[in-house]
Amino acid sequence: MKKWIYRIALAGALAVFAFSAYQLYKIYEGSKQVDDERDRLAELAQEEEGFVPDWTALKAQNPDIVAWVYVPGCDNISFPVVQGDDNDYYLDHTVMKEYNIRGAIFLDHEAAPDLSNENSIVYGHSVDQGGMFTSLDRFEDPSFFEQHPYFYVMTPSQNYKCPILAFGKTTEGSPFYMNYENHDTAAHAAEIEKAAMYYRAQDVSNKNLVTLSTCDLDYGFDSINRLTLVGILEPTDERIVIE
Repeated sequence: MKKWIYRIALAGALAVFAFSAYQLYKIYEGSKQVDDERDRLAELAQEEEGFVPDWTALKAQNPDIVAWVYVPGCDNISFPVVQGDDNDYYLDHTVMKEYNIRGAIFLDHEAAPDLSNENSIVYGHSVDQGGMFTSLDRFEDPSFFEQHPYFYVMTPSQNYKCPILAFGKTTEGSPFYMNYENHDTAAHAAEIEKAAMYYRAQDVSNKNLVTLSTCDLDYGFDSINRLTLVGILEPTDERIVIE
């Protein structure tokens, strides 16, 4: 009897191990798919002159590609940005339109694709295993916030070096997500300052903002809590090097 109990327990343990191994493989496979796509698309750039995306080649891969975002100091946050007909499709589809729960980095579907709104919101998942926008949580460290004062957004018409205005641990519907139609960015920035975890006072008159948004894993995947990183869209001609 003891031998049978032992065998049943062993079989159960092996089944649990096999299931866990399969789940880990699926996680690895999903992460590798996203990384491989990103690396393949990143090859469509002139590295000798800095990172210069070939927009014709990128749009031939997917016409929904509207920008590229790069956040220095954050592991692997260098991604093409897509824009769909809604904010659902790219939650679980990659930039190459393959099903993957990690999704893609995407611009709000109602935003102007050239980022001409007062505040353009770019979304990406946070995941337990890292990747996508997960490492935006590094900005919770005040020293990291101080040492990393900007990120980059590249578009077919203009590249931007974005001085970071604010970082927030916030919720959906907070001032970080507002888009004032009258382009009163100074008033908007004042509202962001009240809601921000960290804020840099800067002149935002007649300028537009871009907000990177992701889930706050401190509250789980299904909460309305978010991490937000707000940059000021400042046109640049500088050589952009992705490390």
